[in-house]
Amino acid sequence: MSRSDLTSPEECSHFPPKNEEEELFSWLISAGMSQVSVEQLLLELCERLSALGVHLVRGNIAMTTLHPQVSAFMYTWRDGQGIVSNTRFLHTDQPGEGWFASPFFYMLGKDIKFMHRQLESAENLDFPILVEFRKEGFTDWFGQFFDFGWGDADNSLEAGFGLITSWASAHPGGFTERDFSILRRAIPLFALAAKGIASFEVASTMLQTYVGQETAQEVLSGQIKRGAARSMDAVLVFADLREFTKMVDMVAHDDIVATLDQYLERMADPIIDMGGEVLKFMGDGMLATFELKEGNEADICRTALVSIQNMMHGIRRLNDKREKAGLPIMELDVALHIGEVMYGNVGSASRLDFTVVGSAVNEVSRMEALCDSLNTHVVLSGDFVSRALHCQDHFESAGLHSLRGVRTPRELYRLKTSSGYLADFANDAQFA
Repeated sequence: MSRSDLTSPEECSHFPPKNEEEELFSWLISAGMSQVSVEQLLLELCERLSALGVHLVRGNIAMTTLHPQVSAFMYTWRDGQGIVSNTRFLHTDQPGEGWFASPFFYMLGKDIKFMHRQLESAENLDFPILVEFRKEGFTDWFGQFFDFGWGDADNSLEAGFGLITSWASAHPGGFTERDFSILRRAIPLFALAAKGIASFEVASTMLQTYVGQETAQEVLSGQIKRGAARSMDAVLVFADLREFTKMVDMVAHDDIVATLDQYLERMADPIIDMGGEVLKFMGDGMLATFELKEGNEADICRTALVSIQNMMHGIRRLNDKREKAGLPIMELDVALHIGEVMYGNVGSASRLDFTVVGSAVNEVSRMEALCDSLNTHVVLSGDFVSRALHCQDHFESAGLHSLRGVRTPRELYRLKTSSGYLADFANDAQFA
C-alpha cells in the first residue's frame, strides 16, 4: 500500500506541525478519525517511523473485539516486508503453550502496562519468544498494552485488555534515546486512533449480528428516529419449528439453547447467503425478507424458493444426525408471501425495533400456522405465486382458507410433490 492510500498530514493537520516528528503525530490524529483499517494504520505507522530513522524491524499488535465468532485480531509488520501476518482468533480457539509462556500473558496477568528487555546484553531472558528474537538478530524489545475497557468482567486476563503491542529493533545497542522519544509519543496516539477505528467496526459488527446487514446500514446512516419508515414491496418468509415445546421437555436444560442454535443456523444462513435479510428470531421462529426490485420480481421469488430449499435440506441433514445420535428432532414449516410493508423504527421513545410492519406480516404468520392441516411444510400465498413467473409448474392450489384477522378467505398454494424445490439441494457440504 502506498502512502497515497491514506490522507497526507498536510491535507488534514489539526495543528501546524513544526517538524517531521510532529507531522507523524498529526497524521495519527487524523488517521484515527478516518475510515482506514487498523491493519492499514499499523502498516503506515511502521513505514513512517522507519522513514523518520527509528530503528524498528518488527511491530506486532493484538486487539480484542466484540464479535460473535472472533475474539481478537493480530497483525505483524516486518521491515522491508510490510504486514507479514494477519491472524484472527475465534472464541472457540484454545490458547497454546506459547501464549502461556509469552510476555503478553505475563503482562496481562500482572497488570503490567510496559515491559522492556534489552536482548543484546541480557544473559538470561525470561521468555522463550525473546530468546528466539535474539537468535534472529534482534537487539531490543518492548511491549505495551492499553486498556479499552472492553472485556469479560469474569475473566481477569481479559477484563482490561484492549490493545497490546510489541516493538523490536536490530540496531546495535537497541533503540536509541531518540527512538524512544518518538515511540513514547507515537504509540499511545496509535492506540487511541486504533480504538476510534475499532469502535466503529465493533458497532457495525454488533448491529449486523443483531439486526442484519441491511438494517445495520440503515441505522448507522442515521435512521434512528422513532416513526421513521419507508414503504417497500418484499417477499416475506415466516419460518417456525414444529414441536419446540415438546423438544424442551426432552432435552437437558443446559442443551436447550445450543439445540435451538443448531436449527436456527440452518434456517438463517440460507436466507443470508441468497441476499435476504433476517429481521428477527421469535423463540423458535424467524421472520425474513427479500426486497423486491422493479423488473426483477420473478428472479427474486425464485431466489426465495431456493433459499427455502436449502433451509429444508439443512434441517433434514441435521435431523438425520440427531436421529443417529438418539436425539429428538424438529421439523420446519415455512410460509412465503408478498406484500407492501413499512420498514423502519417502531417502539417506545427509549427502546426501538427496526423491522417490517403491515397486514402482510400478519398474513404470512397466519399462513404458516396452517402448514400442519394442509399436510405441507411449505405454504405459499396467491400473491407470491402470481409473481413467481419462473416457477409456475411447481405450485398446486390448496384451496381457499380463512386467516385469523383477515376479512376475506385467501387461496393458498403448496409445492407439488414432484417439485424440484422439494428435492435435496446438490451442495450439501454447507450443512455437513
